[in-house]
Amino acid sequence: MACADYEFPFRNESGAMQAKQYSSSIRVLEDEIYELRQRMEQSYLEQKTFSSDIVIDLSRKLDIKINEYMRFMVRRNSLQ
Repeated sequence: MACADYEFPFRNESGAMQAKQYSSSIRVLEDEIYELRQRMEQSYLEQKTFSSDIVIDLSRKLDIKINEYMRFMVRRNSLQ
């Protein structure tokens, strides 16, 4: 997921710059989601419970990033 390449069909040069910014932004979000997921899984393995404060906190942060990613994708699809 983190190394996926996303293309945006823009016709003018300023659109191409915007596509690069979107592509960069989505990659950052994907990397953040991946990192949070890894940290949450590791915390679960250490804590041995889903109800620990650390696991719950990471899960909430992960939810926020996933929702941000989904909103980003909806906006991106509306531009196509």
